[in-house]
Amino acid sequence: MSPVAGRRNLVPMPPADPATRLQRSLLGGLVLVLGLQSMRFLFGSITWYLRDTVGVATLDLVPIALAPFVAGGLGGSARSIFVRPRPLLFAAVGILAVARVANQLLDDPAVDLWSSAVATAGFVASWGVLAVMGREVTVDGLLLGLAFDSAIKGMSLSLDLAYQPGPGSLIAVVALAAAAVYLLWVTPAPERRGVSWPGGLTLLLLGPFLFFEALVFQNQGWLSETAGIGGAQAQLAIALLNVAGLAAIRLGERSRMAGLVGLAAAVGALTAAESPAYGWLAVVGVPGAALAWSAMVPDSEHRRVAPAAVFAPLGLLVFLGFGLAYYLPLDLRLGFDQTQARLAGVVLLAVAGAAAVGLRPGVSRRSPSLLWGFGGAMLVLPVVGLLAASTGRQLPQPNSEPLRVMTYNIHSAFDISGRFDVEAIARVIEDTEASIVALQEVPRGRLISGVTDELTLLQRRLGFEHAAFFGTTDPTWGNAVLSRFPILGVDTAYLPQVGTPLRRGYLGVTVDVAGRELLVISTHLQHINDPAFHDEDPEADLYPVHREQIAIILDEWGGVRPAVLMGDFNARPGWRQITELLAAGWVDAWAEAGTGDGFTSNSADPRYRIDYIFHTPDMRAVDAGVIRSQASDHFPVVADLVFD
Repeated sequence: MSPVAGRRNLVPMPPADPATRLQRSLLGGLVLVLGLQSMRFLFGSITWYLRDTVGVATLDLVPIALAPFVAGGLGGSARSIFVRPRPLLFAAVGILAVARVANQLLDDPAVDLWSSAVATAGFVASWGVLAVMGREVTVDGLLLGLAFDSAIKGMSLSLDLAYQPGPGSLIAVVALAAAAVYLLWVTPAPERRGVSWPGGLTLLLLGPFLFFEALVFQNQGWLSETAGIGGAQAQLAIALLNVAGLAAIRLGERSRMAGLVGLAAAVGALTAAESPAYGWLAVVGVPGAALAWSAMVPDSEHRRVAPAAVFAPLGLLVFLGFGLAYYLPLDLRLGFDQTQARLAGVVLLAVAGAAAVGLRPGVSRRSPSLLWGFGGAMLVLPVVGLLAASTGRQLPQPNSEPLRVMTYNIHSAFDISGRFDVEAIARVIEDTEASIVALQEVPRGRLISGVTDELTLLQRRLGFEHAAFFGTTDPTWGNAVLSRFPILGVDTAYLPQVGTPLRRGYLGVTVDVAGRELLVISTHLQHINDPAFHDEDPEADLYPVHREQIAIILDEWGGVRPAVLMGDFNARPGWRQITELLAAGWVDAWAEAGTGDGFTSNSADPRYRIDYIFHTPDMRAVDAGVIRSQASDHFPVVADLVFD
């Protein structure tokens, strides 16, 4: 290439007309919605189907997770060699649309895994091609897509469309896919335009930006738990804050100072994300993140397309890397935990984001004026969800004697085949007619569980007026108690990890049972300490950990009577840890009133009793049973208790 030709690559491009810019923004937003739905399903399918059902080792899951991102990235990067990229763009968006519809239509965990993987690859490839359309996609489309996605989830109280059976959700997915294809058809072909190689590096920050949006900023359960508000109210608040973010970029995207202020607000909110302060900081953090992202991304006004086509897919690969860094420490000893991984990502985003804002050339135009209006119009969906939540089932006050209690490890609502089904869990609980339910492995918005707030879904579906939750690994995964009686107080404590990667907890709830105060405890002890030693002697493997965890439970209990202790203890009758609980004064309800073997794990081939209902001696079990259901990998235990 001659020097003159090289300089021609840097000739500024005239901006597209307003109508075309708006079409590109809407196209980018719809593609992002389909892509986020596909990626969330893929993460859950890899975790709960491949790992827990098929039995693939955790480290072996990493290359499987990488494959669709790498394949899509190679397809998206191929954009740089196409003078007329429209066929490539139609192929990528078409693959995304068809695979996403197939994922919605089919109901087999193995097929769903691969359809979501193909859809994810199509999304990554689509983003690589769309990125060269400029800020209409990488900023306006991305932020509009987040607003759309959050609003859609708000209508169903966080339950992703991919997990909703029936014709209504299928029609909705087909409509989203058809709208994306239609917009692609009517939108003028993208010019050969892009950013410089140094400027394109900013698109790598798409990874941490999208990760923190999924993990915290767009997470209904996270905001609900830290702010102490209902799940439906939290989702509506997020939708409103997304609209505020769209308005903010319209007003302040030309100002570097506004971008730095937004970055500071977002970083401050993420730093305090696990504290109650986040409930207030989200008000500035969510729109601040939008403003910061707008300030990071440079104009796309040059005839060089390769940087955007390469760095945008790589940014999505970085997103996967952040997800792996955050969730792998739950299974493996990597020398750091989730909180440390999150804070390291926050520091990286702060430093790299500030550098990107400081070095970015000025933005020559503003986002389309109708952008925030489209986001605002979507607010009707979370409002519908809020209204539906406020008219949930109301059941009559239960009888206080016998008091029916239940403990259930719900396995994040993934059944033994790896299929996600909150409704199946709800039916199991409903059929028992239990008045107080202790739950374990309850997610309120984990990326690997579809970012679903299952506590809100179960509480509304079953008509429980009172609920308590304690997130142990972060604010979105832990133990819960559902109660038809008023909850008077809540106590929580972390259990010692003793070198194990997964942090567990104690949730104590004081319940008013017809004028009598009852302490109800939900807990979950460690399942494996040393994998190499566990199969040989599981009791010896777990006792050192369980001994210290039980000591905290007994200390927190403090001898209060009457009390009920329920949960997944990962210990069999006769083991030393169970003997220590009995010696401390707890009575095993199953040993007192149950029949049969009482096995609760694994529900596919039950061999062990590891889920228990204990009570203090001033109560008595008159009946106890195990519910045989494969909605989880555990059977629930139910007991009828009377006060002596």
